[in-house]
Amino acid sequence: MPMISGAGVCCLDYIMMTPRPEWGGSAPIRQYCVQGGGLVATALVACARLGARTQLFSLLGEDDHALRILTELEDEGVAASGVARIPGWESPFSIVHVDSDSGERTIFHRGAGGRAWPGGDLSAIAGSDVLLVDHCFPDLTRAAIAVAKSCGAPVVADTQPAPSNLDWLKGVDVLIAPGEYARRPEFRGDLAAALRAIRDCGPRTAVITLGADGWIALDDTGFHKGPAFKVRIVDTLGAGDVFHGAYAFARARGWDAPRCCEFASAVAAIKCEQVGGRTGIPSFGKALAFLRERGTGDWSELA
Repeated sequence: MPMISGAGVCCLDYIMMTPRPEWGGSAPIRQYCVQGGGLVATALVACARLGARTQLFSLLGEDDHALRILTELEDEGVAASGVARIPGWESPFSIVHVDSDSGERTIFHRGAGGRAWPGGDLSAIAGSDVLLVDHCFPDLTRAAIAVAKSCGAPVVADTQPAPSNLDWLKGVDVLIAPGEYARRPEFRGDLAAALRAIRDCGPRTAVITLGADGWIALDDTGFHKGPAFKVRIVDTLGAGDVFHGAYAFARARGWDAPRCCEFASAVAAIKCEQVGGRTGIPSFGKALAFLRERGTGDWSELA
């Protein structure tokens, strides 16, 4: 059973699904739920559902939001003793609108980044098979990467290259960026150029997720791409986070980049069939059954 650590944001999501209202109008709420969210936190929940041992290092306040976030993480099997509690600080939370017609989401968030890491024991990261990081707490990210590098654990990052993170991207092995990165003016939609730019920052493996258009990757063996799996999309919230978590799980099993991406794409697609960033995350068995039926590679030998 692999051990996957994470250093990044955790939050609470208030999720409502409605038809898209006219500006200034109103719309009926068709579904509503409250559950934990956050880039690395949700990625770790995906790893735990798939069968990994997991632990999170993050920051929260001492409020009711924090209590609910931590309780849910523990219930999911994500060890949260490494989450620092900051007196007087409001824990991050988000209001999420899901369009009931398309499944696309709009996120309004508060308090999700910029807080300085108060320090703490990160030595448990040294026993990890993979470390997941995001950009929300840069001091924590830098410190966690340093521990991972000291023990040879690969680092998978959920971010986009920017002047604020170029220093720690040098320690990242896999960077998985959203399609919007390739839409920056300097790339003009050139996916190959965007992937090369990621590699120039340090990561040996660059991946860009493209939503309904699948994914594309570049590693030492060349370019790779794959389609998205067609499912009945109910809610895309958390799909990217789940992709990162499933990729980290697959990397911990020693799979190559194309296999990791196809597996991650399948897990993220299954997630999108239910409302909530975590509700639909499948087990390893369910993901394998899906891939055996619909995957492009040979998934029959795995158990």
